Amino acid sequence: MSAYQQILAAIALDENGSSVLQRAHQLARKDDAQLAALHVIEYLPIESGELLMTTPYDVTRELEQQAREGLLHMADQLGITDLNIVVATGPIVTQIETQARKLGSDLIIIGHQPRKGLSAWFSHVEDNLVHSTPCDVLVLRLR
Repeated sequence: MSAYQQILAAIALDENGSSVLQRAHQLARKDDAQLAALHVIEYLPIESGELLMTTPYDVTRELEQQAREGLLHMADQLGITDLNIVVATGPIVTQIETQARKLGSDLIIIGHQPRKGLSAWFSHVEDNLVHSTPCDVLVLRLR
């Protein structure tokens, strides 16, 4: 098995995301691979009476800027300087797949937290990625 060349880490802007980014960076250094960190802002329609409206453009741009700054801060805290930062808006699985194709990623790294109760019945991003992407997916167990 050859070393990975382009790693895409799908990052949440929280403590777990920091763990995923740290592990992705370790793997990228080991394989001398390029590393990109992606944060997806999930599209959420706004309900206004009987109409569903899209999130206003200026709100979306502000969320994207905050995410970019959050990823930069996270990378800085971990001492990571060689990082391609990507922020996308839309359905999470679709955006991860799209960005992986754009970047030519041969490995996607994502975190997984076991779910309990009702949330265990809903779609799991990591499970959908394993079945739909053309590259390897590494799912990290998060505590």
